[in-house]
Formats: sequence, structure tokens, C-alpha cells
Amino acid sequence: MKQQIRLTENQFRAIIEESVKNIIREMQEGEDVESLEGGEELEEGWLGDKFNQMKTAAGTLMRSSGDKKLGIADRFKAAAKNWGTQGELNDLNTLRTMLSDLLDKRKISPNTTVGALVGGKYNNGKFGTMSAMAANRKGQIANRGGQAR
Repeated sequence: MKQQIRLTENQFRAIIEESVKNIIREMQEGEDVESLEGGEELEEGWLGDKFNQMKTAAGTLMRSSGDKKLGIADRFKAAAKNWGTQGELNDLNTLRTMLSDLLDKRKISPNTTVGALVGGKYNNGKFGTMSAMAANRKGQIANRGGQAR
């Protein structure tokens, strides 16, 4: 037998807001989530990316799309799709930022091909700029008695 739960829009928003705060709190291992309110940005990196994904999905869930009113099932589907799309956008932005940083530091040339950058099967089995940099960093870690991951 199905049970129906009736919620007002405000009750629904409060449940989503509290759920998002709890997830962020767990991700930050007890750091004060209230400090994130008021537009303060999270640090860059994994946590910031996941926070962006949550914000995008929650925002999608909380509003209807354009002129058409969406039911809750359609909102959840749209939120799930936007979670994934925001993750892809985060990955693209991270890669673009990292490549720009390498260009700015003159570690790579703007004329470097992707194959020469990545290396391996894309560079006739030879090291590429990034694979050589990675091997160098692994060697530095090993020389200090650590194990690179």
C-alpha cells in the first residue's frame, strides 16, 4: 500500500537544505557548515567540486524548468542529470586551469600536441611532457623514502 506524504514547497526546501548541509558537514569532517552561508566559497579541489555538484542538483530540484512546471519525479531526473553534467564541467575546468598553469609557467609550449603532452601510445611509446613530469615527481618521492600513489 502506497503512503502519500504532503509537503508544502517551504517544507520541501527545508528538507533539501538540511540534507545538503548534513552532506557537506560529513564531507568536511565536522567543520562548521554555517560558515559556508552568505556566498563564502569553499576551497578549490574535490570538496569544492562536489559542493558545486550539490548546489547545481539541489537548485535544479528546487525550481521548475522555464515556463513548464515539472513534477517531483521530473525534477529528480533533471537534478541527477545536472549532477553528472556539473561533474563533467568541473573536470573540464580543472584540466583547463592546470594546462593554463603549465603554459604560464613555461613548462609546456602552446604548440605542444596532446600526444606529446600525454606520451605513451599517443607519442610513439615515448615519454610525453606530463608523463615525464609524473615520473620525475615519483622519483623525488621515492628518494625521500616515500611511495608515490
